[in-house]
Amino acid sequence: MNKHWTKGKRLWKGAALAGTLGLCLTLSACYIPPDEISTDTQNMTIGSSNLPFDPIASPTATPTATPTATPAGGQAGVQPTINWNWGDNPSETATVTPPQGVTVTIGGNTITVVTPKPTNTPAPATATPASTSLKKGMKGSQEVRAVQTRLKELGYLKGSADGDFGDATEAAVIAFQKANGLTADGVVGKNTLAKLNSNNAVSASAAATAKPTAKPTATPKPTAKPTAKPTATPKVENVYLELGSSGAKVKTMQNRLIELGWMDGKADGEYGGATEASIRAFQKKAGLWVDGKAGPDTLSKLYSSSAPKSSSPVSSTGETLREGDNGDAVRTLQQRLKNLGYYTGSVDGDYGSGTVAAVKAFQRAYDIKEDGIAGSNTLNALYSQDAPSAGSSSGGSSSSSDVSSTGYVTLREGDKNSNVKKLQQALKNLGYYSGSVDGSYGSGTVAAVEAFQKMNDLRVDGVAGPATQRVLYGTSTSITYATLREGDEGSAVTNLQYTLYELGYYDGKVDGVYGATTKDAVRAFQSRNKVDPVDGVAGNKTLQKLYSSSAISATAANTEFKTLREGDKGNDVVEMQDCLKQLGYLDEITGVYDATTTAAVKTFQRRNGLSVDGVAGSDTLKTLYSDSAKAY
Repeated sequence: MNKHWTKGKRLWKGAALAGTLGLCLTLSACYIPPDEISTDTQNMTIGSSNLPFDPIASPTATPTATPTATPAGGQAGVQPTINWNWGDNPSETATVTPPQGVTVTIGGNTITVVTPKPTNTPAPATATPASTSLKKGMKGSQEVRAVQTRLKELGYLKGSADGDFGDATEAAVIAFQKANGLTADGVVGKNTLAKLNSNNAVSASAAATAKPTAKPTATPKPTAKPTAKPTATPKVENVYLELGSSGAKVKTMQNRLIELGWMDGKADGEYGGATEASIRAFQKKAGLWVDGKAGPDTLSKLYSSSAPKSSSPVSSTGETLREGDNGDAVRTLQQRLKNLGYYTGSVDGDYGSGTVAAVKAFQRAYDIKEDGIAGSNTLNALYSQDAPSAGSSSGGSSSSSDVSSTGYVTLREGDKNSNVKKLQQALKNLGYYSGSVDGSYGSGTVAAVEAFQKMNDLRVDGVAGPATQRVLYGTSTSITYATLREGDEGSAVTNLQYTLYELGYYDGKVDGVYGATTKDAVRAFQSRNKVDPVDGVAGNKTLQKLYSSSAISATAANTEFKTLREGDKGNDVVEMQDCLKQLGYLDEITGVYDATTTAAVKTFQRRNGLSVDGVAGSDTLKTLYSDSAKAY
């Protein structure tokens, strides 16, 4: 009996060992971390119902697996154990070889299973590395400039790409993030940067279209102008309104100008000379680029709560002024006529006989119905950039003695004198004119002058100004000129502006006032004609070149382009930067090819379908200096 029992017990132990090995394999593959082990020992009892064999021993020997609790925190070296109570001879022990990393010991009435504790390795961080995050407070960073340039390109940033991550840049980043479904925290991390540089980045205008702007609070009606209705703030997109534009957007803009006091009268939706004059005055007061064109920057400022107001309108729209009228509109009219040399009386706001005579003189010079009444046509012409000064237009008074300090007086259609005859003969000798040399500036002479101007890269307008005549006659001047600079006024400035206009450098008003636009035009001329220093000051050397027949126009062909890249300096860089500035890609001309210039070149290349590398090579410069260059 004892012999059979001992044998049966050994068989039973062997089977138990095999079962234990199976249990070890299960435990090693399905280890449950200590925090997840149930304390319910009932569910961990191993009885006859779940053994892989029929036990020989009495049911009282049913082993029970009891896990030993792991100390809190799961320190290294503390292993979970399972004790198996045999309820039999404790002197018999056996050791088995478990899977790697698992220890099983059978001793006495206990089977101990030890499994290794896995290392708790934290999940890798997914936050953007600090080195790639750009945030408010960073300064002088090329990466910040690149981000600012891209934000400008997409319409979120209105300021300059100066590398200073300030409030405006942060606000632009937040706006971009909101529009593109990103976390709006104002920090440029890897997700924001990837979206910003992607082809499917949502622009500000597209976002505005998708999300209509909330209706603004109506501005209270101005007390001083009870007839002017407050203008609701429209959605400002990439809209450019200029002389000749018409429609609802122009009318909305005019209403806002009237509301702010920059215009008088009723909005008519026609962007004429009066509207242009108002925009120029507004731009000057607001510290914007003064060009008379209402682009995104101008419109954003115009419709903002910080838009400057004026108590003295500079133009009148849809309003007729006549003898007997008085007020600010008349005063503005008189001042404009006085500036152009038609009015010599007092600027008193009373439309009397002297004002009537001045209006008639202007109408006669501009070929408008001569009635002394300042209607829309007269006012638009009066405030336009090509409004003629008294004595400078037609009238037949020019003679061979009418030579200005700049060489030649301007000749135009309608003139009749010996200067016109000389002009016709020179055009005839060169094959441009086939009509009669009669000294009468008619349509045939206009066509001949236009053909000559086109062939010589001059402004094609059919008007023979000083520059056109110098090129035609191949003459220069030996006059020593007084230096002209910003702030100067007078006829010498008028001559300077008109000559720059003829050569294609100047598009502002020929008003005899040396302002920022004139200074920029002089800088562009100096750069193109290799006149040092390029400082925007018209000294004797600059004027000698300007008033010579060898002056190079802004549109003259130039096939020899030297490749420019970051780090370069000099006139070639100034010339390139000037073109980038005129097209809206760059805010400042420095003469140094820096990171901001590189970013501007990349934007230009991208906009014009060129290879985007930030290097101004031959293809880039040819496109930049061509008439087909696309503006920002």
